[in-house]
Amino acid sequence: DFVNKKMTATSKNAKLILLLSEWEEPEIKMTKRAKATVQDLLQFRRAVSYMDDKYPFSHAFGPASTREMCVDSSQQVYGRLMESAEDGATAMPFTVFSVLATDESGELQNGRMRSLIRLFRPDRQGNLTKLDFVQSIDAVYKELRLLRASIANSAQIDLAFERVINFFYFFFVGIIAVLIWGINVFPFLLSSTTYFLGLSFLFGAAASNYFEGLLLIFLRRPYDIGDRIALSLPFLDTNPDGSSTWFVEKVSLFTTTVRFATTNEVATYSNGSIAPMRIINANRSPKAIIHILMKFWLETPFQRIKVFRTALENFVNARPREWVALVGFRATRVEADFGYVEYRIICQHREAWQNIGPILQSKADLSSFSLEVSKKL
Repeated sequence: DFVNKKMTATSKNAKLILLLSEWEEPEIKMTKRAKATVQDLLQFRRAVSYMDDKYPFSHAFGPASTREMCVDSSQQVYGRLMESAEDGATAMPFTVFSVLATDESGELQNGRMRSLIRLFRPDRQGNLTKLDFVQSIDAVYKELRLLRASIANSAQIDLAFERVINFFYFFFVGIIAVLIWGINVFPFLLSSTTYFLGLSFLFGAAASNYFEGLLLIFLRRPYDIGDRIALSLPFLDTNPDGSSTWFVEKVSLFTTTVRFATTNEVATYSNGSIAPMRIINANRSPKAIIHILMKFWLETPFQRIKVFRTALENFVNARPREWVALVGFRATRVEADFGYVEYRIICQHREAWQNIGPILQSKADLSSFSLEVSKKL
C-alpha cells in the first residue's frame, strides 16, 4: 500500500508540473568577489588569444576564424557524428552528445547534460537536424565575436581613461615638485581662479554632462558592443510588440555610435545625453514574450475556445527550439455591440530580443496557425 500511495503521489506531482508553465532555475552565485591574481590575468590573456586563433573551438572542430569557415566546420563535424548513428537515420540522436556529459569515471553529469540541452535544443523525439546543429554553433560563434569586440573596445576606453588620470596625476606631482623646490605657486593659483570661475559658467553644463557620461560608461555599463538598445523617456510606456532598436557599434568616453537596425542609418549620441534616458538592452532581455490578438464571435461556444487553446499548446510544444511555453490565453475585451470577444495569446520565445528575426518569424507562423484554426471553429 505504501508503494502504491507513493507511486500515486509521484504521478500526481508529474501531472501538476505539466500543468505549470516551463521554468528554468536561475543560477545563484554567492561566491565572494576576490582580487584578480597574476594567474587569472594570464588565463584571461590566453582565452583572448584563443578567440583570435584560427581554431577557437579546437583543432578537432576545424577552422572557425570566419563565419563561413565556422559553418563549413560545423557541417563536417555533424557528418562525422552521424557516422555513429543508426543506418538510415535522417537526424542525429541527442544520445551521441551524452559522451560530452560524462566525467572521468564515465558517470553522466546532469549539469553538463542540461547545458548541452540548452545549447542545442533537440526536438521532442531527442533528435537534432543538421540545420539546428549549425544554428546552435553559429549562435556561439556570434557571441564569441561580440565578446572579442567588446574586450577590444573596453581596452580603448580604459586607455583613454588612463590618459585622463595621468593628466591630473602629473599636474599634482608637478605642483608638489615646485613646492619642494621652494617656489610658492599659491599666489599664481589664486590669481587664476578668476579665470576658472568664468570658465565654469561657460562650460559648467558641458562638464556636468560629461561627468554623467563617465558614470554611465564606468559604473552603469548598460550596453556592450553589438547589443541592441532602445532609448526612451522614463515616464513613457514601451511598445508591447517590441521597441525600435539600434545596434551599438562603438563606445568611447564621450560618445556612443549606434546603427538603426531597420535602415542601417548610423548616429552618434553623447554619453551624457543618454544617461537620463531609459535604456532597454535587447541582449539582456532573454526569452521574449509575444502577444497576439484574436477575435471570436460572441456565439462561439466556450468548448470550441478550449479546443483552440489546446491546438495552440500542441503547436507550441511541438517546437521546443522556438517556444518555451504558452504563457497565457485569456479574454481581454468584450464588444457586445460589435459582436465579438477579443482574446490575447501570450507565448514565451526561446530567443532574446537581440535576435529579433527568428522571433518575428515564429510570431508570424503562430499568427497564421491561429488564423487557420479559428476558421475551422
